[in-house]
Parts: sequence; structure tokens; C-alpha cells
Amino acid sequence: MARNSKWIARVGMGAVAVTGVLASVGVANASPVAATGTATATTSSTVAYDCRTTVQQGFHPVAYSRGFDVTAPEAVTAGAEFDVTFDPTPITAFAQYNKTVTDVQVAYRIPTNAKVTSYSLVGGSGLGRAFTWVEERDGSLVVRSSGPYEGGVEFDLPSLAVHFKAGRSTGTISFAPGGKSYVEPGFGWFRYQPILDEWGPFQCFPDPAQPAVELATVKITR
Repeated sequence: MARNSKWIARVGMGAVAVTGVLASVGVANASPVAATGTATATTSSTVAYDCRTTVQQGFHPVAYSRGFDVTAPEAVTAGAEFDVTFDPTPITAFAQYNKTVTDVQVAYRIPTNAKVTSYSLVGGSGLGRAFTWVEERDGSLVVRSSGPYEGGVEFDLPSLAVHFKAGRSTGTISFAPGGKSYVEPGFGWFRYQPILDEWGPFQCFPDPAQPAVELATVKITR
């Protein structure tokens, strides 16, 4: 899913990774690899979201799901540094209800037993002149893209490549989709609805009525 690669490094919590017009001439960059000698695996998952959108100023529920491919090492030693790449499936907004889409957001929860040391954006396609960046919010890393995107036309957000440092205790690091509520969404956008001639939000978070999805797991060993 990573095409027309765009890449910018980010170091230190509090900075922001950005890609867009100026980065469109960026260098091609392969997805990060885990430490030498560490086997990696790619896990494909589908996340069911609880979503809502506005119709004539009122909120209405929407059934929605998103796919993710996450590449991570199978195991790391306690305190070791390693890389994880989060690759969302391409998006094609339903044009009948989403003529124009802006401010696309997708969140990935930061695990409690691993520290984020840096992150970058890799690849993406169909982004046009959109600016895409990363925010730290509500215990998650959130990839945001300004758009605008045209309904019915596929676009592929960049993959999020994160460099972590494992905790000092043995156990399992679990990576999961972010988002806790409509006001702290894990996925969504702002859209123009042509039938009703109105703008409104599309707000989603992992559906609590569905089994929790782990995007990937990494075992911490001695």
C-alpha cells in the first residue's frame, strides 16, 4: 500500500511529522526493520467501528469497518528498541454521501509497556495537495490528512512507522486501534453531503460491542 513514498523523520515527544506539497519530492524509503536477528511478522486485521454522522443537524449511527496491516517483530528483549509499521487499507468514500472529504484521521493506541522514541510517515498515494501529519493525543498517535479528497476516488494514507523501546519487564506488548468515543475518535473525517447540501462530521471509535482487536503483539523476553 506504500506507493509514491514520502518520508520525514521525527525525534522527541512533542514534535510533529508532516508530509504534503513540500514532501512530494521526498526520497523513497523502505518500511523500518526490526533489530538484526529479530523475526518480523505482518498481521492483517479488520476493526469494526461505532460511527455516527449528521443528517439535517441530527446524529445518525453508521456501520463501518477498516482494515490494517501491521508489521512488527515477533519478540524483543527487555529494554530493546524495535520498529512497528501501521499500514491502513486505502479509502474510497461513498460519493453519494461524501462528495468532498477533509480532515481524515486515524488513531493508533500507544501501548503502556513500550515507549515511543520517534516516528515517520511512509508512502501513501492519491493524496494530491493534502498535508498529512502526526499528532500525539489521548494516549494515541493520530495520523491526520487535510484533504480535500473527492468521493468515489481512492486515496491511501501513508503508513505510520514508529520506533519503540520495550519495557524492562517480560510480557506482551499489544498494539490496538486508538479512539475512545465520538469526541475522542479513532477514525473519521469531515464531509460534504450533496443530497442535503450540508457539511458534517463522520466520527468513529472501536465498537465496544465487538471483540477487541489487537493489530499486533510483540513478546518481551529476557
